[in-house]
Amino acid sequence: MTTSKLYFVALLIIASVLVSAQSIRIMDALSDCDFRGPCLKKEDCYDRCGVNKPPFNNAICAPNGSSRQCCCILS
Repeated sequence: MTTSKLYFVALLIIASVLVSAQSIRIMDALSDCDFRGPCLKKEDCYDRCGVNKPPFNNAICAPNGSSRQCCCILS
């Protein structure tokens, strides 16, 4: 009984470390964003981000707090 509890605790610790590592990677990806106003879909962001014009080469509509914002991905 004690051994199964120990395995369960170890599994929870490993799972929490994996989830933390994944969320850190997501935050790193969002730090490459230049947020430029609200959007509903990525096409709304093309003009704001100057897609096909330097220095931006891509745009997404990303969650930012309680709303969605244009994320101009820096190249």
